[in-house]
Amino acid sequence: MADDFSLFYSFSHYTLTMISIENKHYLPMQALCFLLFLFVPALGFNSALGNNTVQADNSRPELLSISDARQEAKLSEQQHLPILIMFGTESCPFCHLLKEDFLIPMIISGDYTDRVILRQLYITDDREIIDFSGQKISAEAFAQRYKVRLFPTTVLVDHRGQPLVKNIVGVTTPSLFGGTLDDAIDEARAVLRGARPQ
Repeated sequence: MADDFSLFYSFSHYTLTMISIENKHYLPMQALCFLLFLFVPALGFNSALGNNTVQADNSRPELLSISDARQEAKLSEQQHLPILIMFGTESCPFCHLLKEDFLIPMIISGDYTDRVILRQLYITDDREIIDFSGQKISAEAFAQRYKVRLFPTTVLVDHRGQPLVKNIVGVTTPSLFGGTLDDAIDEARAVLRGARPQ
């Protein structure tokens, strides 16, 4: 009797694909080539993801959190890229939506490596970070600098922490929100290229 082999392969929280291979339909070498076709491209994710992520389980990228903004400032200045910061809270469902349905796929795509530095900052009562000037500050106070009152709020800043575009508050129509993010990123990059004096 032919044995079934099931492979579960997932790139996001809402995508789960099961592929069944029956031995009577595939020769062993064919099955091996099929599996290599699936997994070899995934091995190159780290190089494509650039400065925007770490690998949590060697397959799925995670959005980096700000702990010392001087690190982001250095990358921004060296690469002439804006810094996108999503301010949120652990209990905010729309923060989870923004992260999982937009920011993580942006990282996976590899299309934003040379366009923007993606970061998150979750606000908690006792969390402290280092700001762009090297000063220790609470995450809440840091968010207040950018007039963050609702979550999620997305801001785009330069290497000095100065806002480049208007804040994006919440998540608008999901089918259109990707375009909203792209427009904001493009506008921020344009400001970096010449509209803001050094």
